[in-house]
Amino acid sequence: MRRSDREIKDPAEIEEILKRGKVCHIALCKENEPYVVPMNYAWRDGTLYLHSAKEGKKVEFARQNPRVSFCVVSEWEVVEGPVPCSWTTHYRSVMGSGRVELVEDAAEKAAALEIFMEHYTKGPFEFPEAALDRVLVWKIRADSLTGKKNV
Repeated sequence: MRRSDREIKDPAEIEEILKRGKVCHIALCKENEPYVVPMNYAWRDGTLYLHSAKEGKKVEFARQNPRVSFCVVSEWEVVEGPVPCSWTTHYRSVMGSGRVELVEDAAEKAAALEIFMEHYTKGPFEFPEAALDRVLVWKIRADSLTGKKNV
């Protein structure tokens, strides 16, 4: 990391960013074609959870190449300065990578969706079988995490 003074080395702070963020940008690649898409997500125990329809461009990319990168930003504020080159941005972010596992088992889907829903609201939750049949759950075990901040 070029700006090592901004690197977040505390695992607890990295966890906090991942738990506080609301959007995760997923970077996928298929046949040398990059694709980045913002998604709702949840984070627990070193695993990123996402969900989508069972078909579509991002699913096609993930099936062809399950290696992904992701970015979560929990804070973002542009700070004005007296001249354009003195402006800055305050932020806290985490970037990571891992391998997508597309979850097919209904019980495992329901457990992952429970984690997902708890990220945004309070439960309890029920997932009808028809809804579980329509959704695809993504599970990404992070094999690298890097945090950076300017606050």
